[in-house]
Amino acid sequence: MTRNYAGEINYVDDAAGVTGRETFSVTVHADGSRTLRCQCWMDNLPLVRDVTYTVNERFEAVDCFVRVVAYDKFVGSGLFLFTDTEATADVLTAGEGRVTQRIETPGRVKLFGTHPISVDIWKCVHTAPERPGEKQPLTNCFSSSLAPGGASGPTLNDKTYDIVFEGRETLGVTAGEFDCLRYNWDTYTGRTLVMHTAGEDWLPVQVHVPEVGRRYELVSLEGDWR
Repeated sequence: MTRNYAGEINYVDDAAGVTGRETFSVTVHADGSRTLRCQCWMDNLPLVRDVTYTVNERFEAVDCFVRVVAYDKFVGSGLFLFTDTEATADVLTAGEGRVTQRIETPGRVKLFGTHPISVDIWKCVHTAPERPGEKQPLTNCFSSSLAPGGASGPTLNDKTYDIVFEGRETLGVTAGEFDCLRYNWDTYTGRTLVMHTAGEDWLPVQVHVPEVGRRYELVSLEGDWR
């Protein structure tokens, strides 16, 4: 049976307050596949990002559409498709024009990082909780942009993520109190993302960046989540 849930995330700076927001909705199908529809507003750039991302029952990439507008100007948009052997992209960017990519992969891509928090949190799915404190490389992944904030492309960019499972923690946020799994993602840019996720839907409860005093907090949640 198909079910749906939706939520909103605030982007909060300790000094400046709320600097952006993200709305998301997820449809989970009977076979375990799911489609996330997300829009992000980053007031400090300013940037608007639209993402529609489908994964299979193992949270591996199936297809994705990304569109980015920054400073009220079109940056790029594209369709990305993933199979057990390759990743492909057909995009249009303001800087490069029409771009087509086809990259062979050693199996289906585990994660296509498109910069929303609701996508970033799905990195945790592929990290084994029975190995706490151990840095676990997440390979066979791609990112839509290597620029800060994701304000380029979108194109296929090979990416490896190093994630550490740190344990369980009960966390209270605006949307309520959640029993969370806590993960640490070292971005190797001088910033560490402390990620809290809950339930079998891997909800984005909170992501905290202590080095810059920034957090991304779930402020509302509705629907049939688990």
